[in-house]
Amino acid sequence: MVKKMGSAGWMRAGVAVSFLGVIGLLLAACSSAPSPAVPEAEAFVPFAEYSGIIASSEFIVGQNRFPFGLVSEDGQLLENAQVSVRFYYLKQDSSELRAEAPAVFHQIRGVTPHPHPDGEVHEHQEVRGAYIVDQAEFDTPGYWGAEFVVKTADGRQPKIQGRAFEVKTQSTVPNIGDRVPPSRNLTLADVDNIEQIETRVPPDNMHELSVAQALQRGKPFVVVFDTPMFCVTRMCGPVTDIAASLHDRYKEQVNFIHIEPWDLTIARGEGRLVPIAVALEWNLPTEPWVFVVDEAGRVAARFEGLVSSEELEAAILAVLR
Repeated sequence: MVKKMGSAGWMRAGVAVSFLGVIGLLLAACSSAPSPAVPEAEAFVPFAEYSGIIASSEFIVGQNRFPFGLVSEDGQLLENAQVSVRFYYLKQDSSELRAEAPAVFHQIRGVTPHPHPDGEVHEHQEVRGAYIVDQAEFDTPGYWGAEFVVKTADGRQPKIQGRAFEVKTQSTVPNIGDRVPPSRNLTLADVDNIEQIETRVPPDNMHELSVAQALQRGKPFVVVFDTPMFCVTRMCGPVTDIAASLHDRYKEQVNFIHIEPWDLTIARGEGRLVPIAVALEWNLPTEPWVFVVDEAGRVAARFEGLVSSEELEAAILAVLR
């Protein structure tokens, strides 16, 4: 199937990949913040009720996880709808339908510590949600378009603003099959107090090993890059809670490593977010990121942004098999 609208029309429908800092705000179920203005795109979906917001910073040739939200003009998230995504390869004067895949809505709850000006830290209940296409196949680098076909629980079929995004030849972040860097992240043995390397309340138990040490043990491990207190995307609290829960369940078989990507001394003292050397070593453009690493030290699965307990557990069971 070929549509007449080419790259220009899709680009009017939405500029490439959205930043996760915006995504985190929009996908918060309790958020009242307005969504960014959606450029007019009469060639695609006029008078759309919702906009498709892509929640990933990069896609590459091959198989990808495709997370997104459906957000109204006033920032309301469309939840639990029946959704499929049509993927178009964008040519100069046309767009060619390459695939269509169903999406599943995942809702995640967690606790995020929030510092107040008086120095007290209050725990806020967080609810996050996103639609996930588990396996989206992109066979050609360049610009692609996502068309969202939606049917709500009451039978409505709202008009959804589509999105264009770029597919690259190679990933900038450790990808499936890549060896992970032998990073020497700080552990409990390196600090006087766990708060020097942890912002979760209460602290988790995932600071015993560095990545370099985990590689030497020849055992599968999970690396979680996130920061519940200083999270730009506001997804870190729920993701940390999920990882901590699975750590309790699989700690005898799999090692778990939690790395806060920002320099916590600067973040607490100056309010600036400066990435630590390990985050730069992994070339992480956003947070949170979760990597499942096999016994050989290669990435078996990776998740950017929101990841459900079911997704992460399935990846852990896969490396154990």
